[in-house]
Formats: sequence, C-alpha cells, structure tokens
Amino acid sequence: MLSASRSLFDQRLITLLGYAGTLPMVICITFLETRWGLPLLKAYSLAIIAFLAGSWWTTALLQRTVSARQLRQILLLSNLIVIVAVLTVTFLDALALLIIASLFAFLLIGERSLAVFSLQPSYYRAMRGGVSALVIGLHLTAFFRTP
Repeated sequence: MLSASRSLFDQRLITLLGYAGTLPMVICITFLETRWGLPLLKAYSLAIIAFLAGSWWTTALLQRTVSARQLRQILLLSNLIVIVAVLTVTFLDALALLIIASLFAFLLIGERSLAVFSLQPSYYRAMRGGVSALVIGLHLTAFFRTP
C-alpha cells in the first residue's frame, strides 16, 4: 500500500498538477463565444468528475476499516454522481454548468464528511479544497458569461 506521507517535492507536484488541471477550463471559458467552448468545457468537466469519482472507489477499496455498508454507499454515490454528470452534459446547455458546479461541491463535501476519506493527507485536503473552490467559481463564471 502507498504511504500517505510524501516528500515536500511530491506534495508540491501534486498540488501543482491539481491546479494545472483547471487550465483547460480557463481556456474553454475564454472561448465561450465559439462553437466549441461550452461543449469542450462540459466534456472536460465530465472527465474530471469521472476521475474524482473513480478515486472514491480506490480510496474505499483500499481502506481496511470500511464496512460493507459504507463501501456500498461510496460506490453507489460515486456512480450516481457520474450518471448525473453524463445526463447533464448530454441534455443541458448552459444550465449544465450550474449542475456540474454542484457536483464538484458534492464531491468535496463527500470527501470532507465520509469517514473513508479521513486519512487523506492535510496538503491533499487543502489542495482539493482550493481547486474545488476554483473549479466551482469557474463554472459559475462560465454560466454567467454564456451567450
């Protein structure tokens, strides 16, 4: 099993990569007036939501203290989040941005409140909080800027 403690270099790299993941969103928002800005923002957001929801599976499956009930809840919640994201991206236009922002908030709240995530290192929790706040803000900005 991987160690939760990381070198300062690793911590900074992980934090940098987390924030760098928002750059495609910024680029899409810059080009919202184009034909591809909104669809690409929605698609990229869906990919990130699926990535984060998948990490819920990994975290839950690696925890030895998770009850069968807790494991089922985490697996079902993460799947539900992705299904909602897929339906949102597929069938909604600008309104999708508000729902996607809510899904990012829900993922963060889940990571802060579900016991299975309590062992996350503090630097990672801080990065996730900052990146999530930025991502939510970017989606709200995109919603209000959408033509």
